[in-house]
Amino acid sequence: MNTAAERWHAAWILRLLLDAPDPPEGTANLDWTVLLEIARTNGVLVRTGQRLSARGARIPVAFADAVLREQERVRATLELARRVSDACEARGIEFVFPKMLQDYPDGGDDLDVLVLPRSSGVDRGILAGLWTAPHRRDMGTRLAGSVAYTVAGCPSPLDVQHGRLGLVGEYTSLPLLLMRDRRRVVVEGLEFFEPSRENQLVLQGVQRVAGRRRIALCDLVFTIRTLRRAELEWGYVVATARRHGALPGLSCYLRYVDQIHRDVFGSDLVPAAARRALSLAGWGRAEFRQGGYRFPVLRVNGRLCLEQLGARIGHGDWAAAGRVCLVPVVGVARAVRRLARPGSPPQQSPDRVELRR
Repeated sequence: MNTAAERWHAAWILRLLLDAPDPPEGTANLDWTVLLEIARTNGVLVRTGQRLSARGARIPVAFADAVLREQERVRATLELARRVSDACEARGIEFVFPKMLQDYPDGGDDLDVLVLPRSSGVDRGILAGLWTAPHRRDMGTRLAGSVAYTVAGCPSPLDVQHGRLGLVGEYTSLPLLLMRDRRRVVVEGLEFFEPSRENQLVLQGVQRVAGRRRIALCDLVFTIRTLRRAELEWGYVVATARRHGALPGLSCYLRYVDQIHRDVFGSDLVPAAARRALSLAGWGRAEFRQGGYRFPVLRVNGRLCLEQLGARIGHGDWAAAGRVCLVPVVGVARAVRRLARPGSPPQQSPDRVELRR
């Protein structure tokens, strides 16, 4: 795919979804094949299709069919979330879906649910009545306390996160905060728990850059909309990120979001007061290529690791500091595995079990 064409279509989608005036070209210059690939791999396909339909665009059959298939997948994911939610509430398990509804009516590649118990033994109650196949775990997922499952009848895997967050489970107190300040929301008549807006923004800083190779359009849409809210409590966001060791990651991520907003919309996004509290300089630029906004991965992750280590030591959190030291080891192991099996899907356990109520 031509990089210039990718970049143009990505910016066009952002303008379409973030309520900017219609691009002067309208849909006349769209390459629908490029548009479909970018929208699908960046988690904005349904919203792109809906916005185009609302504006009277003539949508090709292949694009419309892809939107319908994605809507079916999202509905199946919501149904799985409902069953997990009901199971947790019936058993008194505290839980929250950290990012499930950020992109609605689109949905992420998997369904994440965060629970406070550190042991995966709690999963038997969470998955009661579902046919599941657990994915094999590598060193990173074991350290992070994460177990992923393929669930019969749902194309989206379920990822259960047990009492900690981060690449190697270095965020141990943040889950308690997410749980304490969670809010109940209703979608399509179903009730779910999600974090507060401010905590979701802190979580973006934890998850959107470290250990990743690109930033997706769905994350940009969510973050830009969140930052445009006048009532956002920036003091709380910065203080919370600093207290939990997430300020370097948040600064890096918001640097890229601010730069992309300036490139696409011609204006800064992060307010001056927040700029003074964040460290936005020295992260380089993010450019759209190969399906997402790419950034200097090695330099950025190296700096994030060092700054996180310094923050943990400064707070006397030696356990988390020890885990941060394992981040490069996990990163190298995963890179070697990707090179050894290019394009291979995550391996799963051959055992298929039924967990009944």
